[in-house]
Amino acid sequence: AAAVGEGHRGRHLVVVVDARRLMPYLADAVPGWFQATVALYDADGNEVAYADDDRFDPDPVLHYRIPKDGRYVVEIKDAIHRGRDDFVYRITLGELPRVDRAFPLGVRRGVKTTVALTGWNLPKKSVDIEPNDANLGIRALLSDFGAIGTDSLPLAIDELPEVVEQEPNDTRETAIGIGSSVIVNGRIDRPGDRDLFRFEGREGGRVSAEVLARRLRSPLDSVLRLIDNEGRVVSENDDHEDKGEGLLTHHADSRLLCTLPRTGTYYLELADVQGNGGHEYAYRLRVGARQPNFELRVVPSTISALRGENVPITVYALRKDGFSGEIRLALQNPAGFRMDGARIPADCDQVRLTLGAPTRPPEGPLRLVLEGRAVVGGRDVTREAVPADDMMQAFLYRHLVPAKEWIVVVAPRGWRSLPVTPRWDSGVKLVLDASTPVRMGLPERFAADKVEAVLSDPPEGITVEKASRLGRELRLMVRADSSKVKPGFQGNLIVNVFTERRAPGNNSGQGGAKRRVPLGTLPAIPFEAVESDAPRDSAPAATSE
Repeated sequence: AAAVGEGHRGRHLVVVVDARRLMPYLADAVPGWFQATVALYDADGNEVAYADDDRFDPDPVLHYRIPKDGRYVVEIKDAIHRGRDDFVYRITLGELPRVDRAFPLGVRRGVKTTVALTGWNLPKKSVDIEPNDANLGIRALLSDFGAIGTDSLPLAIDELPEVVEQEPNDTRETAIGIGSSVIVNGRIDRPGDRDLFRFEGREGGRVSAEVLARRLRSPLDSVLRLIDNEGRVVSENDDHEDKGEGLLTHHADSRLLCTLPRTGTYYLELADVQGNGGHEYAYRLRVGARQPNFELRVVPSTISALRGENVPITVYALRKDGFSGEIRLALQNPAGFRMDGARIPADCDQVRLTLGAPTRPPEGPLRLVLEGRAVVGGRDVTREAVPADDMMQAFLYRHLVPAKEWIVVVAPRGWRSLPVTPRWDSGVKLVLDASTPVRMGLPERFAADKVEAVLSDPPEGITVEKASRLGRELRLMVRADSSKVKPGFQGNLIVNVFTERRAPGNNSGQGGAKRRVPLGTLPAIPFEAVESDAPRDSAPAATSE
C-alpha cells in the first residue's frame, strides 16, 4: 500500500507504523506475524529512506529530513511479500513530535527530576517530573507531553535513593561503591561495555538486584552477575520473566535473588548479553533488601453467565521477592455475586474458583472488582486484581494480557443453578490413596435421579470415582493418588454435573435415544490432601464472599 503527499524542504517527516501492536498474538505460527516495512520515495521513484523496525520493536519508525520541495510516496508492505486478512496496520505521519527515548528511565516519588528527551520535532529537550501521588511501578508519565508514541515510553517510579552511573567503572578496581538500598540510572554506552558496582555484605544477608530496561523501552538485553572479592560468580541471571507484562514477548531484563555465602566485598556486574551498547542502551538497576509483595490477575476479563450459574474463573498470584503467604480473595462490590473457594494457598501461584451469578440479574453489564488480602512482612496488604485474558502465541507461549475492566453480564432469561448445601464446615480433607466422600445437600425440587460428575481441569492425580444421588444428598467419591499428590497440597475442585435424559419418542411410540444433559457447575470445593492417619477436622475454610 502507498500514500502520496507533498513534502517541504527542511521539514522532518516522521512515519510511525502500528502493526504488531494491533495484533500482538496470532493463533497460528504460519505464516506468522505481519513483518511490516516502510519506505519513502521521492518524485523520481528513488528510495530515500527505509525502516523495518524500531530497534527491538518490529513495528517500524521512519524519520527523514526532506531536502527539497516535491512529491513523496510512503510505501508499506510485508518484509517477505505476504498478505492475509489479519495483516492490518495503522500509519501516523507528518511533521509530528515524537519522543524516542528518555533519561533517566525513572524517578523517585516526591522528588522533582529533570528527564532528558531525545526525538524529532520536539518543542523542548527535557521535562520536569515530580510524581507525588503516583503509585510505585511503571507509569506512562510522559503521555501528556503531546508527542507521538509517548504512551509507550513509560517511566519507573520508586522510593529508594537514586544515583547516576559514572565512567570508568569497567573493572573491580574502578567499581562504583553503592549502598545497600539504591537505584542506579546508567547506560551501557558502547559495545562491549560493562558496569560494576561494589557493596559490602554479611554472611546470610539477602540481596535483591533487578534491571529495568527492556520494560522501559531500552534495547538493552541485560545480563547480571554477582561476584565475590575472589572473582567467583556467586549468582547470575540473563532473562527474568515478568508475568505482569502480558504484552512483552521477549523478557530481556535480569533479576537476582541471592543469599550471601560470606561476609565481605561483593560486585554487581551489568552488561549486554550480546555485547551491544550505545547512548540509547539505558538501564535502571535496583539494588536492595528483598521487598516481598504480590500482584493479582483474574481471568477471563469478560464473563457471560445465566441466572444462578457458577462460572469457573482463575486468579493468578504474581509473587515477588519470596512472598509465599496465603492470599484471601473477596469482591469489593458483590452486587449479589458470590465466590466459592476464594483463597490462594501459601506457596501457590494460581487457583481456580467459581463466581456465582445472582438469581436476580443486574440490568446490563456490571463491572466487578476483585481484591486480594495478605499479611506481607507483618503488615496487612490489599491488592486489586487486574483483569486479564490468557492468550497464546505461536502454539506455545502463554501471556496474561491485561484488560481495563472486569465485566460480567448475566442473561435476563435462562437458568442454570445447582443450589447445593456443603456438608462440611471448613472444606474437604482428601485422604491419599483412599476414596473420600464429598457430601452436599440437594433441594427438594432437584429432579435428576442419575448424575455424573466430571472434574474441570483437575490437579494431576485427583479423580472422581463415582457420583450418586442418595435422597436429598449428592455424594462424590474423590480419590487422590499419593504418587502424584503430596500431603499438604491444597486447592479447589471444579466439578461439572450431568444427568441422562431420553429424547422424546417417535410416532410409533418408541422412546428416543438417551442423551447427556448438563445441570451446571458446583460451587468450588476447597480441599487439602492428607495422610490416612491425619485428623479430619482442620481442612482449609470454604469461603463465600
